[in-house]
Amino acid sequence: MALKRHFSLPAAWLFIIPAAALYGFFAVLPTVQVIRYSLHDWNGISPDLEWVGLGNYEALFKDRIFWQAFINTLKWSAIIVILNVGLGLVIAAALGRIRSGRAFLQACFMIPVVQAPISTAVMWRWMYQPDGIINSVLNASGLHHLAVAWLGSPQLALPAVAVAHSWSTIGLCIAIFLAGLQAVDEELYDAAKIDGANAIQIFRYITLPAIRPVTAVVFVLTLTSAFQAFDLIWAMTQGGPVRSSEILSTYMFKRGALENKYGYGAAIAVALLFIVTVAMMFYLWMRGRWEQRK
Repeated sequence: MALKRHFSLPAAWLFIIPAAALYGFFAVLPTVQVIRYSLHDWNGISPDLEWVGLGNYEALFKDRIFWQAFINTLKWSAIIVILNVGLGLVIAAALGRIRSGRAFLQACFMIPVVQAPISTAVMWRWMYQPDGIINSVLNASGLHHLAVAWLGSPQLALPAVAVAHSWSTIGLCIAIFLAGLQAVDEELYDAAKIDGANAIQIFRYITLPAIRPVTAVVFVLTLTSAFQAFDLIWAMTQGGPVRSSEILSTYMFKRGALENKYGYGAAIAVALLFIVTVAMMFYLWMRGRWEQRK
């Protein structure tokens, strides 16, 4: 048996090394390069990099726009997580009760996921126009006071784009939740019904605990997707109006690519990576403590 394990180890490394090499080349190495650039003043063109140490980070902490983008990123992520995790679970639970036509409905929810982000942006920009379909429906329903310039309002621009982003990504969350719901033992539901539990009690005390690992996966995927979002919000508002929808990724692009301050843009990217890492670690820590209490 030991001899068999000895000869199987090289075979295992044959599978591990190519994947590790690809991950190192396409993920670890670029991350190290970004950290390196963040310690320099570089315009992205010149071969010479001027060492500034932590100067970019010091300027970052004093940058009022950076902190505004940071707060907007938290708001943006909270809206998307609530919609994708909360609403996605509700829709998945409803689809799980449908016997005929479920595949068609699942396909309808998955279409926005595979659709090009620029197509989604163009469609939602048209819907949000002052004379778009949303305001037209509100006016036709007699709700004239609710018809506003959605993307032109500093208070509504960020939530409006967040809804569009959630619409384009919630299909994947629904698919994952559906897979988790289908794995729940039906005998648990039958036993709960015999004991007189209603639908809400069954959902709270059986469904939610059973799909807790699936919920964790959806939460992590949704949060990382929200923090990394760029193309949709750039195509719809470019961070406006008055930077009300400016998030860290769009601000990083403006300072780095548009203003040729790649060192400063790299510092924003490192800060974003740090924020995402801390958020994930905090969530996993809280989830571990909650599991221990159970």
